[in-house]
Amino acid sequence: MLVGLVASSTPLPYTAVAVIPLAWSGVESVRAMRAMSRGGAPTRGIVWSALGLVMVCVLALMVALPYLVYGPAKRLQDCTKGANTAIAVAECKSHFYGGLESFLGGLPGANG
Repeated sequence: MLVGLVASSTPLPYTAVAVIPLAWSGVESVRAMRAMSRGGAPTRGIVWSALGLVMVCVLALMVALPYLVYGPAKRLQDCTKGANTAIAVAECKSHFYGGLESFLGGLPGANG
């Protein structure tokens, strides 16, 4: 899960790599919960494993969401990366968060 967290902080096209360790972590969490429930482990351990699984799922969702709106999210990332001042960063963000028109303008088929 830690590798997935670190990989999720990379720039946008490379964040997809985070899905691999997160999926592995999710599978191992499920396997651990099954083994603990069969082995008669205390409920506390199973609850902590379930909490870890929830955290893995939330992080995987956070990694996957920008790909639903890849165009606008990538433009925002490129704009803020090229901005040299705080005012320029604020301008990029205001253009991105400016409203439904600016958001939908980047999606395919939204202009027609």
